Amino acid sequence: MDELIYNLFLRSRGGLTLFGQLRYRLTGIEVGAAPQATIFALPQAQQQQQTVVTVVLRAEGSVTLPLLTGMQPVPVGDVAFFIQMGPPLLTRMVSADSRILIAFNQINNEQIGGHLVWGPTRTTFGLLGRRVILPA
Repeated sequence: MDELIYNLFLRSRGGLTLFGQLRYRLTGIEVGAAPQATIFALPQAQQQQQTVVTVVLRAEGSVTLPLLTGMQPVPVGDVAFFIQMGPPLLTRMVSADSRILIAFNQINNEQIGGHLVWGPTRTTFGLLGRRVILPA
């Protein structure tokens, strides 16, 4: 799959505003099924399906946040969860040294929304991203 690139807008609860860039790609397919006992148990009358098929793809890339990480990209990676067809339900990525945790989902084909947790102080930022489409 091609690399996905997003320009990021981050804002902390205290009002600190940052800009950055996220680049990643989805690779390596693993397929599984949720167990019968689900995390969010519904009364039997409300359940529509017995099982939910989940596709898990590996997400690997880098994030650049000049005011936090400098100009060097920080490698991040983890997983993206898909249910049935459509965009990822959730994409989660963590840096190797656990300085950065990113979790987001797609708002539409060009925008993402989620959060980023930074460093030992665990500063939390709201995250909005707009996809950068490079010319062919």
